Amino acid sequence: MISIEDAEKAIAEKGKLIDKELEKFLPKRKGDCLYEAVWYHMATGGKRIRPALAIMACESVGGDGRKAIPFASACEILHNWLLVHDDIEDGDEVRRNQPTVWKKYGIPHAINVGDLMSQKVFQLVLDSRQAKVDDETTMKLLELMADTAVKTAEGQAMDIGMRGKEPSEKEYMDMVTGKTAYYLMAPIMGGAMIGGAGKKDIERIYEFGKHAGPAFQIADDILDLTEGKGRGEIGRDIKEGKRSIIAIHCLSRCTSGEKKAMLEILDKNPCDTSADDVRFVRAMFERYRSIEYSKSKADELMEKARRAIKPLPDELRGLLDMFADYLVNRKK
Repeated sequence: MISIEDAEKAIAEKGKLIDKELEKFLPKRKGDCLYEAVWYHMATGGKRIRPALAIMACESVGGDGRKAIPFASACEILHNWLLVHDDIEDGDEVRRNQPTVWKKYGIPHAINVGDLMSQKVFQLVLDSRQAKVDDETTMKLLELMADTAVKTAEGQAMDIGMRGKEPSEKEYMDMVTGKTAYYLMAPIMGGAMIGGAGKKDIERIYEFGKHAGPAFQIADDILDLTEGKGRGEIGRDIKEGKRSIIAIHCLSRCTSGEKKAMLEILDKNPCDTSADDVRFVRAMFERYRSIEYSKSKADELMEKARRAIKPLPDELRGLLDMFADYLVNRKK
């Protein structure tokens, strides 16, 4: 199995291929509060994972990776558009260890930046025709990106709606499947379409995503408590009151007094949540082995994901296996 280091190296090499394409659709203009803010966000350390995967998926089914570059670039813009708006929704002031767009430029500008990026996604997909992608495939790519944006917004609404409540694990799984499955797999699905993959193989990729997406989110929840996620602190999800699977598991097992104390902390305004509050919740997670439970849940989901792709061609299956390992074992 390819190592995390080798996976990151392969992703970085492919990711470089999209820079020129991005600059065609997102001109660099210093002093321009719109495009300067776009590039401020785009240049804060993102790994270009999604566009790299789109190109690699195209090549893994025998396609010409160059034809996937416009779509791959659209995937990167989609990802970053959602992050800009996500930071506003969560009140995050730091992204990739730098001030977020809304913190640096203000909320009105940040909303407008996200709005611009949302439309650039579809301009880039349409540009696939210039890369000799046929009209039928281009329409399928447009449908894929529209579906991805809708399903991600629906999942995000469920996530926001859970705050202040005590959701079940099933509700969490429904939310995270909606929020991450399409969003995570759209680059690979689209890249495979461009490369000529058949309908059955595309369906298997999505089936993989239905399990890998939640596993990715669980790994992300754990990462927030162990390494941090470039948001300036460890345990930011606790301050935001997120009902992660870790929190849900712990709430279902602790005493009524402990539950009351935990919910009071989770329901605080983030700026009112102290370091002691965060330590208390983390100690509760450790007491009830909620992190260990979540890790085992992520492993179980990834096993289901791998079973879903057994019938795929060897190279495409190998790409997804590599991605699966990267998702649950990364450190940042």
